[in-house]
Amino acid sequence: MAKSFICNMANGAKVYYDDEKSHTATHLSDTPQLLPLVIDFLTKQNFHEDKLFIEHNTEKIIGHTDLVETTEDDDIVYAKRINRDNYTKFVKNRNPRATSYFTVLLVKDGEDNYELASAWIGHTCPSFPDDVNATSDSKPFWDKHALVYRNQAILEGTLTQISPW
Repeated sequence: MAKSFICNMANGAKVYYDDEKSHTATHLSDTPQLLPLVIDFLTKQNFHEDKLFIEHNTEKIIGHTDLVETTEDDDIVYAKRINRDNYTKFVKNRNPRATSYFTVLLVKDGEDNYELASAWIGHTCPSFPDDVNATSDSKPFWDKHALVYRNQAILEGTLTQISPW
């Protein structure tokens, strides 16, 4: 893993991310305005938990979220995104929505520091139904939601109209 230092939290714990193969790397590449917001938030925190999944409201519009509710009339496709093993549900006929929220996923390492495993603009949501971290909420949630198509890079040859779940 190619670790890139992000910041120190208020308790001195270092925060880093894999700048080549992580979900964080793709999200920061897609939305560069996210990194300063994450740094500002994390430098004020004093976390000690092993794993944290946090939604933060900045109380000002910071960008657009790709996560939208879907209906039976939507044009749905599935594909694998860069640095991911699972399929993502996409909607072709929707637009991103403005939001003041971002979400971070932090995982403590063996040295009491944190890897920023993922970060994105928008609200928290369950893992995809075919993900190792899927819960009983995953399929019902993703049956009614999708990400806006063409806003995130996908792996060539993975696009399908058939649900992988």
